[in-house]
Amino acid sequence: MNKELKEYNFMMLDLTENVWVNTLIPSANHAALRSGFAGYPINPRWNAAKFKAWKTGRQWREALDRGEMVVRSTDSMLVPTAKQEEKLTDQGNRSPEKSSESHRFKFPFGAKQLLAAFHAV
Repeated sequence: MNKELKEYNFMMLDLTENVWVNTLIPSANHAALRSGFAGYPINPRWNAAKFKAWKTGRQWREALDRGEMVVRSTDSMLVPTAKQEEKLTDQGNRSPEKSSESHRFKFPFGAKQLLAAFHAV
């Protein structure tokens, strides 16, 4: 099967009361993901999958703080700034020469890329 045609089963998850995200992380690890996003410490009884989910949540919070990710006002989705800028470019609010800079941070990663990033932990 062609990789471009492969469908991913993204789940919509509420990280906080007003922040939503689409993720491939299994529902068994959503609590750890929320915990990392909220800034709570690691639970020493967690398995590796929950630790990776916690770390992903923490990385998303740090990216939000750095301005690499934003919460869209239209639907409260946590998205990379690049997607927000691409949307503005499509509407004609940005100049085309700046749109090439927005491809620096792409999200979401492919499943294999995401797993490879966690193996580096």
